[in-house]
Amino acid sequence: MTHPIAEDLIAHVLHRDSNVIVLNKPPGLASHGGPKTYFHVDAYLPDLKFGIQPEPTLAHRLDRDTAGCLLLCRHPKSSKKITRLFTEKLIGKTYWAVVRGAMEDDHGFIDAPIGKINDESGWQMVVHEDGQPSKTEYKVLGRGKDDDGNDITWLALVPHTGRTHQLRVHLDHVGHPVIGDPFYGRGDEPPIFGAPPTLMLLSRQIIVPFHADRDPVVVDAPPPELMRAGLSACGYDGDYAAHASSIDAQYTGDDSDAEGGE
Repeated sequence: MTHPIAEDLIAHVLHRDSNVIVLNKPPGLASHGGPKTYFHVDAYLPDLKFGIQPEPTLAHRLDRDTAGCLLLCRHPKSSKKITRLFTEKLIGKTYWAVVRGAMEDDHGFIDAPIGKINDESGWQMVVHEDGQPSKTEYKVLGRGKDDDGNDITWLALVPHTGRTHQLRVHLDHVGHPVIGDPFYGRGDEPPIFGAPPTLMLLSRQIIVPFHADRDPVVVDAPPPELMRAGLSACGYDGDYAAHASSIDAQYTGDDSDAEGGE
């Protein structure tokens, strides 16, 4: 019998061909397992074979609470090709976020090194002079107000490097944290673990030039329902993804180890 989460993942397949699958990963589901993380995409890959052996593998990962395009490789040859495309930075990725405040410029770059720090409360990524070079491009797609009358901004984001939590850290660094981030942009408030997702961050588009002599695979993910309030306030009037109700029962424990790189 197919697990309800696997059924939801099958229903959230955005693209499938003989080489790759693109899922619209629901928010609240980790990409990989870890301590106290028992429900994750990896666990349900056997249900996503669709007649091809062996089972697919993850080509990259998304943070637990980030929704959107997640690329799977359907066989070893595909995995080798996708790894090369990622290494050569030929796979395009665009994210959407709704952030606090009004971004001053309609287009720009956040260029700030990111490093990892550890303390008694755990680990986090921070902008630090000794960190790795990190660059994020942003473009304003819309502006609006939240229910309290505060400015919010809808952004398209292109990560030009691939640091862990890069988009979230960079946006917090410039004073515009992603709305609903349970970890960054909380000031002196402690992080929130094990709660239903509230992060308004979407892996909106992935472009995969798998064949040099053919058009690339271009896939757009509709945003999750949890982003509706923010996106609607900023002028978005498009479609939303169906809610994956199977994920709702999985919010238990500290999922900090399930967090993954953007």
